[in-house]
Amino acid sequence: MKASFTSTDFQEAAAEFQQQTGSEYQFCGCEDILTLPKNLGDGRIRRVNLRDGLELFVQEHRLDEGLILEYLDTPSTYSPIALKFCLSGLVSGSIEGVDTDLFTSLGNHSLLYCPPDRKSTVELTAASKICTIELAIAPEVFQTMIDERECHSLELQYIYNLDIAAPYWQSGKTNSLMAIALQQILQCPYQGATRRLYLEGKSLELIALYLAQSTAVFQKNNTQKQNQLKPDDVSRIQQAKEILICHLENPPSLLNLARQVGLNDYKLKLGFRQVYGTTAFACLREHRMQQAKQLLETKQFDVATVAQMVGYASLSSFYRAFKKQFGMSPGSYQANSNS
Repeated sequence: MKASFTSTDFQEAAAEFQQQTGSEYQFCGCEDILTLPKNLGDGRIRRVNLRDGLELFVQEHRLDEGLILEYLDTPSTYSPIALKFCLSGLVSGSIEGVDTDLFTSLGNHSLLYCPPDRKSTVELTAASKICTIELAIAPEVFQTMIDERECHSLELQYIYNLDIAAPYWQSGKTNSLMAIALQQILQCPYQGATRRLYLEGKSLELIALYLAQSTAVFQKNNTQKQNQLKPDDVSRIQQAKEILICHLENPPSLLNLARQVGLNDYKLKLGFRQVYGTTAFACLREHRMQQAKQLLETKQFDVATVAQMVGYASLSSFYRAFKKQFGMSPGSYQANSNS
């Protein structure tokens, strides 16, 4: 069976799921609950809105027939970062633009970002019990949880700089501390506001444990692979920087950029930091901001036009990046410019 969705908003997606599958919806305490119809299987999907930009989803079910969830490309500008933990069963899927099949199995977790203009699917197998816990985190909320200077791992570099809208997926092992927090979420003894507060605390704990694990893995790999770059590698990394600067409005993904200069994406990311002391994303943003500053000084373009000219589809993202770079909004900077 296949169910299709055209919205990332839970209420709208739940209504579409109800209409297509005959599932039952109810609100209980602080949770939205979707109960599967008997003809499809046994189980439910629970969702708790912990705070603005942070949602918790718990899926526990056994299907009598396989279910494919298809997420169509939409005009929506919102797409969350998903941190999914699998406690039993197997969940697989695909994202338009990602060559490999995506899956999360027992004892593993995955970090996923799918831009709103990309189609994706999730496949749930029949006859086996599936239990997953997923945190849906708004990109701007995630950015408040970490400092860019602490983005040592490649995953953190990527998801901190989501102004390049490319899909991303990375899997890892669930450690013992994560497993304890996951069980505590499943067995939460509280109700009402206390339940929401407890679940938020455990969800933040899971995010902290993931960040710690991600950094530790990177540092271990970096120690093992810390080799001096060859002159040819340095030349290719310099070429990659020039490509980024020449395509500020529509930059290539890091994977495509690596292919253009003949490096793998790991060596490009690691080498970029070694050569320039920063990430490719940060370098791109720096040049975007400098070009935006110059364009604003001419006073020939409004702020929205300048944002588009330097490659920002989201005006709010441009505002945040400009203010962070120069300490004032682009509108204020343009108004105070003497040019």
